[in-house]
Amino acid sequence: MLIIRDVTKIYRTQKQKEVKALDQINYEFDEQGFYAILGKSGSGKSTLLNLIAGLDKPTSGEIILNGKSFSDFKRKDLDAYRNSCVGFIFQEFNLFDNLDVYKNVALALELQGRKAKVEEIEKVLDRVGISDLIHRNINELSGGQKQRVAIARALIKNPKIIIADEPTGALDQETTNEIFDLLKGLSKEYLVIVVTHNEEYANQYAEHILHLSDGKQKEQVELTNKPLEAGMELEYKKSLSIFSSLKMGFSNLKISIVRLVLCILLTTMAFSSLGFCLTVSNFSMRDIVVNSVVCNEYEDPFVIVKDDDCVDEAFITRLNDRLGLNFKGVYNFSLDYYIPQNQKNKLLFSSNCLSLAKPYGILETNEAYLKKLNFTITGTFPQSDDEILITEYYYNTFARYGFENEEIQLNADEVTKEKIIGQTIQQDSYNDQSAKLKITGIVDTGFNMDKYRHLYDYDPNGMQYAHDFNLVQQIKYSSYHSLVFVKEGTLQSNSSLVYSNKDGYDFIIDNMPHDKKRIEEVYDYLDEVSSNENQYHLCFGLTSSQQKDLEAKLLNYQYFSGIAGAIFSIFSICLMFTLLNFTVERKKREMGVLRALGAKSRNIFFIFSSEGIYLCIFSLILSYIVSSIFVIVFNNSIKHSEGLLATIYHFEFIQFLIVFIIAIITTCVSIFIPVLKVTKKSPAEAIRMEIK
Repeated sequence: MLIIRDVTKIYRTQKQKEVKALDQINYEFDEQGFYAILGKSGSGKSTLLNLIAGLDKPTSGEIILNGKSFSDFKRKDLDAYRNSCVGFIFQEFNLFDNLDVYKNVALALELQGRKAKVEEIEKVLDRVGISDLIHRNINELSGGQKQRVAIARALIKNPKIIIADEPTGALDQETTNEIFDLLKGLSKEYLVIVVTHNEEYANQYAEHILHLSDGKQKEQVELTNKPLEAGMELEYKKSLSIFSSLKMGFSNLKISIVRLVLCILLTTMAFSSLGFCLTVSNFSMRDIVVNSVVCNEYEDPFVIVKDDDCVDEAFITRLNDRLGLNFKGVYNFSLDYYIPQNQKNKLLFSSNCLSLAKPYGILETNEAYLKKLNFTITGTFPQSDDEILITEYYYNTFARYGFENEEIQLNADEVTKEKIIGQTIQQDSYNDQSAKLKITGIVDTGFNMDKYRHLYDYDPNGMQYAHDFNLVQQIKYSSYHSLVFVKEGTLQSNSSLVYSNKDGYDFIIDNMPHDKKRIEEVYDYLDEVSSNENQYHLCFGLTSSQQKDLEAKLLNYQYFSGIAGAIFSIFSICLMFTLLNFTVERKKREMGVLRALGAKSRNIFFIFSSEGIYLCIFSLILSYIVSSIFVIVFNNSIKHSEGLLATIYHFEFIQFLIVFIIAIITTCVSIFIPVLKVTKKSPAEAIRMEIK
């Protein structure tokens, strides 16, 4: 038995003025029967109905269910009451347009934690006369059909009370008669309470009528004092499963495809820009250098230089002892041009820059060292201070352009190794003591000429050309391939061979290790011993000055991308917060309807947070792809302009993780705040909310 005792409901307007919607209402309802609450618009009918349905609370007085006052109900008790005891039928239907007839009815079962069965749904739809519409979309139904779906949704719960708020207000007379006939039939099994302003229908169908006017009842009702019998017990049924909540949230995305696509595009661009900026603000010169060496397939020289200074012997010793390597020092050295006069312009102004015009370094060594490097010698190793070995790379210049000295002149097609070995060449006359040196042999240092053969017919705009051009410059000026070799002790007895200060070497060189880890160890050691005054560089296809220019550019990119990243972070947060807030604001009425149907607060949060999470996930997936594309394009641009093979920037897990965390936190906060505001309100207030 349901009893209303001295119930008063007062609302406050925005100007804090009190409006008394109900004033001292007393009434009682049996367990079955058709009850009508009759009155004009504004008489308090719907307010009373909301109180009976547990959608709102009275300001004073009591609503008593089986001897227990609603005022003693906790939030979960009211949720259980709406979920198990009440079937609510709205004037405006309040069906979910994104669900078909079957799913709208099944939702009431799912809110009870029950699995919807087709037979059960068909049975209740047949009872209200629309079993043939089971898979029809809501927007394809007439007003009367929609109201029958709403009644079926109320009946499927097997409630004790059916409450209808102006259920025929938007229907024609014929459909109205059908709906009232249906409710009349149901009143034999259920307590049916209907709000209406139509006195004719109330008198025709209702067995009991409560008249309201300006919030007051017209007739006095004496409440029974007989003992209350336990009839309706609250059933604390399971709530909507997380899976069903997520599924319903996904279906909500289908309502406005245009808005969904726009939201995804905006958030994708924001997250992509953030991911790109985070990537650019995080680079490693270590990785650039090491990977550049590796990208060159370990074929070319392993060279260390020191900025604006020479490398001393003590440093070489420490380096070799520390890492177990075999670096040796190289002095600057140059020979005169030994090609025919008519070929010099071709060589000196050749755009391919592939041929070695003359050696640029001199290395004291022994035959065992060259064999250890897997170099092969055609001819013999120098035995005196005026003898040298030249490289196969240098010899190939003669084979292409020809050779001449004071004694002989050979055209290119006449050049052979046998003819070159034994010839005398002279050091550049940079002082008065230019030495004449005899070629005793030719060293094959393994320089892969074919690797750079395309430079003869190059595309000057190609990235590969830019890289190879830089690398060939390094090969020509600081590599085994650009050296001449003399026996140990030669430079002490023939000091005029050395251009630079003999207190240190112009660069140091070793054979390229076939292990990336070894290259990393060398880089780390150089980084450890370098200071502002003494900077050591591992060459990788760029000169020392080019390396410094590249690092300066990357630092500038890092600085500006850091600022841009902060801006995009704020922008992403604000954009996501605004979009999701707007989405949830538009769903306030739906939240109220779900609460009226018995959904718990956590169901509401899961349903509407899942919309935001889906939006977030779609945007994150797309932003990962777009960010990766941005990074690839930017990498290619830098590699093209700087002549690098190695990739500078990597859009890695850590950058994506930062974007992911920002997106998820923003999503949860953006949804939680408005959902919390709605769930704190009574369901009746939420249903009344207008879309802003």
